Amino acid sequence: MEITVRHRVLASSNIALICALFALAGCATHAAGPDTAAQLSEPPMVGPSTPGDANAENSLGMAFYQGIGVPHDYPKAAAKFNESAVQGNENAQYMLATMYVSGKGVAPNDSYADYWFEQAGNQGNVLAQNDLGDAYTFGRGVPQSDAEATSWYAKAAAQGNADAQNSLGYDYDAGKGVPQDYAKAADLFKESAEQGNPKAQHNLGNYYARGVGVPQSYTQAVYWWQQSANQGNTDAQDNLGNAYHLGQGVPQDDTKAVYWWLEAANQGSVPAQYSLGNAYSLGQGVPADAKTAAYWLLLAANP
Repeated sequence: MEITVRHRVLASSNIALICALFALAGCATHAAGPDTAAQLSEPPMVGPSTPGDANAENSLGMAFYQGIGVPHDYPKAAAKFNESAVQGNENAQYMLATMYVSGKGVAPNDSYADYWFEQAGNQGNVLAQNDLGDAYTFGRGVPQSDAEATSWYAKAAAQGNADAQNSLGYDYDAGKGVPQDYAKAADLFKESAEQGNPKAQHNLGNYYARGVGVPQSYTQAVYWWQQSANQGNTDAQDNLGNAYHLGQGVPQDDTKAVYWWLEAANQGSVPAQYSLGNAYSLGQGVPADAKTAAYWLLLAANP
């Protein structure tokens, strides 16, 4: 039962959240900081630099990014975000960073992305803080540093970001950048899990199964694995299958075990494929079928 942590992938939900915030709350900006941003940013990507009001430039960037009221145009969006970002608009800084991550409208550049994530993160942008934690965790665009990663995750976690809470929980579990502390890890996994984060739900289930950081309880383990499995987490689906097979936290039921192993196996889970192969070989929860057993065992042996 491994603890899982989010890899650095720019979630489309983050962009959707930003877009929704603009629609509902307008485009507030913070006062522009030192000129270092202007010195380190790339030259304007579209036409000459004629920065106007930071809020207006940011709003226009969002319009080009979404294709609302103007033709969809990533390069123009990046140019407008750049002009707003150098004036200190945290939302433009975050959006420009995401474009450097994805390569939309600009050449991919992790160093530029992390620079702008840091500008936004220093102004309290929770998504930027979490992304910086990922950058330092994996050494993408910045030197790898567990201490820096946990520092940024902690800032985002304190603001309630579920991804950051799970990642910081993982760091406390592994003793990466912070002293190992299973109780703190469990608290962070729970905070994230209660917000619906499937990886944190899986991790919390593992903690309950092993009695790490929380009292041992297969019932609680199954509860959290179920929440995660319902969202498609393959590790949780595999664990849930094992729980039904062994009768741990739930009545023993090989039919349900096979159901969850199949859910995970179809997504490429090697342990679930192996368990499913054994189930068909022995006729546990399904009619014995040597051909189907061989199919799943071969998949497990050749991932």
